Amino acid sequence: PMYAELKRAWSELTSAGQMFEVHTVEVRGVPIRSYAHAPPSLREVWLSTAGKGEADYLVYADARISYSEAHRQVAALASSLQRMGVGSGDHVAIAMRNYPEWMLAYWAITSIGAVVVGINAWWVPHELAFALEDSKPRVFIADRERLQRLHEIEGGAAEMQLIAVRCDGDLPPGAVHWSELTSADAPLPDVQVDPDADACIFYTSGTTGHPKGAQLTHRGCVNNIMNVAFSNTVQPRALAYAAGVQPPEPGSAEPLRALLATPLFHVTANNCVAQAVTVSGGMLVHMYKWDAAEALAIIEREKINAFSAVPMMTREMLMHPDFATRDVTSLKVIGGGGAAMQPDLVGKVPEKMPTTRPSTGYGMTETSGIISAVALEFFM
Repeated sequence: PMYAELKRAWSELTSAGQMFEVHTVEVRGVPIRSYAHAPPSLREVWLSTAGKGEADYLVYADARISYSEAHRQVAALASSLQRMGVGSGDHVAIAMRNYPEWMLAYWAITSIGAVVVGINAWWVPHELAFALEDSKPRVFIADRERLQRLHEIEGGAAEMQLIAVRCDGDLPPGAVHWSELTSADAPLPDVQVDPDADACIFYTSGTTGHPKGAQLTHRGCVNNIMNVAFSNTVQPRALAYAAGVQPPEPGSAEPLRALLATPLFHVTANNCVAQAVTVSGGMLVHMYKWDAAEALAIIEREKINAFSAVPMMTREMLMHPDFATRDVTSLKVIGGGGAAMQPDLVGKVPEKMPTTRPSTGYGMTETSGIISAVALEFFM
């Protein structure tokens, strides 16, 4: 019966005039299905959150950045990049841990029509050298560890402007500190962004040889956000119908409060988690590195209600000695992708956390994120 209700919910949500109405558009001569009410670009996605004000957006250790402060820094950085000569179509690399500056840089770059090059933070110097030669960024935004690796590449910084993030003491020659570029207030530059222009290049190693730089467009990234939102709406709606109760209105769910546990240079964390959380007006909590005990402490402290990672990370939390002493009842959904969620783990989630439901998804870098997803009682 749930699947009959799923078809009903699906049909309602995608019908004419509804939030997830689907129509056909022509892109580069090819007809494709798209969401009729999707924002045209990531710039509009970011601008849509300006009204969130002092609500927490990015949390890292003891630091909390509100939406208003995030918009101030994004506008300042975007203006600084424009003064450096960065314009539509120019490449800007981001190379760092999951610091809050990653997402701020991402929104600043995409909001002026430039292209984010996501640098794998685990790459050793020769791998970094390959990606830089392949993508040829004009600007390199990096933390100290990545700047050090760049220094090990002969001529690595040639013709690139360096922006240093969380670097104390002396900076590499020619580098400017993040704070210098974001301290002064400035309006977000007024730029028209083409929906079918590249928004970012993410490297994928799904084949042999060198990683391949997948070019993701604004339309692709925005439709992925809509796909995630649709999945998060249609399944609860179907379950409400099956239970004989009134389903919530689309867009009425509480904002997401997510623990960001996988790297932002990948579509899972960036496109499927961070962007979905941003659109909901929610909160992203960053970690210096993965640690199951720290994750449990953050979930309890920040009342995290969504967690997406590879299945082993979920298993590590459930098996950790601290699990029994931490309050994780705020979690509504836990899951992710990158590997199949083992059948026993699917059952362990509701067994150990009765108010939490499992989820999983399959996607590809080349599709800007999610391809298929299943969650809640549909997955149990």
